[in-house]
Amino acid sequence: AFEARREAAVASGLDEDATSLGSVVRREGELVVLEPPVGCEPADGSLVAFADGGVGAVLFCRVGLAFATQLSGPAAVLGEAASRGAGNLTLPLPAPDEAWAGEMSVRSLLATAGRGGGGGAVFEERVPQARRVPIGKPLHTGVTAVDALAPIGRGQSMLLLAPETLPSASGSAALASRMLSGAAQFAPEVKRVVVTTAEGAEAAQRSEWGDGSRLLVAESDAELVVAAQAACSMAQRAGGDALVVVDDLAPLLRLWRAAVRVGEELGRVVRPEEEGSMLRGFYSCLTERAHRRLGGESVTLLLLQPSPSVRASGAAALDAFALGDFEAAGFSQRALGRLRALEAKGIALTPPVLEKLGIPAPGSGHPRADGGRAAGAHVEELTSLVDGHIELSEPLAAAGRSPPIDPTQSLTRIGVGSTKLRPTASSAAMRAVTRALRLELASAADPVACEPAQRIRADACISVLQQPDTTPVSLGEQVALLSAATDGLLDEAVHTRDAAATDQLLRDLLAAVSAAAPELLPKVSRSGELTEAQAAELRGHTREFLAREEGQTG
Repeated sequence: AFEARREAAVASGLDEDATSLGSVVRREGELVVLEPPVGCEPADGSLVAFADGGVGAVLFCRVGLAFATQLSGPAAVLGEAASRGAGNLTLPLPAPDEAWAGEMSVRSLLATAGRGGGGGAVFEERVPQARRVPIGKPLHTGVTAVDALAPIGRGQSMLLLAPETLPSASGSAALASRMLSGAAQFAPEVKRVVVTTAEGAEAAQRSEWGDGSRLLVAESDAELVVAAQAACSMAQRAGGDALVVVDDLAPLLRLWRAAVRVGEELGRVVRPEEEGSMLRGFYSCLTERAHRRLGGESVTLLLLQPSPSVRASGAAALDAFALGDFEAAGFSQRALGRLRALEAKGIALTPPVLEKLGIPAPGSGHPRADGGRAAGAHVEELTSLVDGHIELSEPLAAAGRSPPIDPTQSLTRIGVGSTKLRPTASSAAMRAVTRALRLELASAADPVACEPAQRIRADACISVLQQPDTTPVSLGEQVALLSAATDGLLDEAVHTRDAAATDQLLRDLLAAVSAAAPELLPKVSRSGELTEAQAAELRGHTREFLAREEGQTG
């Protein structure tokens, strides 16, 4: 009905007051909800002047309502008239030539925000397609599983998904910190901007990457929306390459759901498919800030998003479940069939068993359990917008994988569908040693159909992706280990060792290669290339080392 009214207004040339934003129709937490004239919705970042002297800024619009946050002045009250302010929200963002470091409070910035002039625009227009160029240079993170399975290209958007139930050392914040450390070490020319909370800022100051990074600290959901956009604008103005990390997108979802509640209470109900489209539009205002421009400058986005847990919580968390629990929760017939087969064999349906099967527990609220599709709709919409995603797994974390990246649910889309089917988010050297990696890991995912030799090869590949030491690994070292694993050179050595011994073996292998050819791995790191001669030399040194090891252990 609303869309029909708007189309009719536009078709009839209705002359609305261009400065009016209607009046305040609702207060919902931090949000001040306005109902502007039909067809006159303000752009994100538009300043709002309230009749009693207050000033606000529009964060987003939905179903003909404008959702703003108040910046200063008397608190807006229901029925208070509002009009467009002078211009859009600007903040005193640092100039590109200023020292690229330090912590900035978004609340303090908003207190001195430019009212339509001065400073830098927060909600800048996205770079048009005509000024963008394809992504062609990797951002090396030093985390082997990331660089091999879901590489990040400069100018790409990457979503990092993780349940909040993961141990802190295995969670998304820990992995993001490792990736930032790698970027700081191997790509110091890339400017880093991190949007975080006060707690996150304290952790950043203690980290290896904190020095030389700019931190935007948000204290509320609305501030985080502003901070994320300000970080992108800051990165875009800086020139060169920049990496923006937003360490929690949950505030955006909370604001959106608040807007949905308000819309429904005001009679603005939409169909599910329309809701999905609007949610994508809401998130795309951030995800599309990632780009690589003509001239080579880029803004890369790393966005951290909580994902549904496969584990039940509270009173629903049981030591073992009955088949009826899954039937009552509405599980799929496929899942129920697998569970019936286990029950018939006398296998208890315990949480560890369910996690091995990849079946969420009843009471978890997971989309594939009793949460329904709506529980994961926001993750689906986000995933459809970004250039790649990395998913951390609770079962893999419980099994000791570090980082617990799920290879089946982690990928980059950059380059997929090109004529040569070669992703440009990774280096040529990395592509040369990972062509068979995903296939090797996938072949061992099915314990029934997997041959013993496939399991052994997959274990070797997993061993080089295992990285409990948080020290970033150079490209040359990653290539050496991945080459040894995918060529099958590590099969027997890994198969006969436990995790600790395997870790030591891989360290010794890198030391041996470096001793035999001191310039080989650094040259691969610098060039990003692996020639046939270099690959052959690397295999030769690896075989010599493993032969010595076998002789010593034999």
